[in-house]
Amino acid sequence: MTPAEVIDAVYGAGGLLVLSGGRIKYTIPKTASWLVAEVSSQREDVCELLRERVVSPPMPPGIRLLNWKPKAPPIAIIQVGVVTDVNQFVAATLLQVRARLEGKNFLAGNWSLRELVDRLDQVGMEVMVEASESGGLQK
Repeated sequence: MTPAEVIDAVYGAGGLLVLSGGRIKYTIPKTASWLVAEVSSQREDVCELLRERVVSPPMPPGIRLLNWKPKAPPIAIIQVGVVTDVNQFVAATLLQVRARLEGKNFLAGNWSLRELVDRLDQVGMEVMVEASESGGLQK
């Protein structure tokens, strides 16, 4: 197999190859474990091809790329917010709930009803939605 065929075989089997410094980190399903030997035997060429494949996306005008080291998926992206005025947050969120129930998604901040209820719960206000988008009750 050529180095390109090895890489394609790993990805085709549901595996993943990532460069980490000068090393290849891999995830290869047990059903394709024979590919580990192929990757190892062609390590330098596989590394070179992986380096060539990691190309940064084009930057918009006014943006300069300082560093590009893509991480291996899956990557969990977590949204974090800090509430400093609970009463104001609750009042604003209840307005978003009302907007969501009226079908005004933009005014609801494009939050789902479930997300809005969860946000209220996180600051100490447990509510039940009697008339939801699905017609059932929601906590």
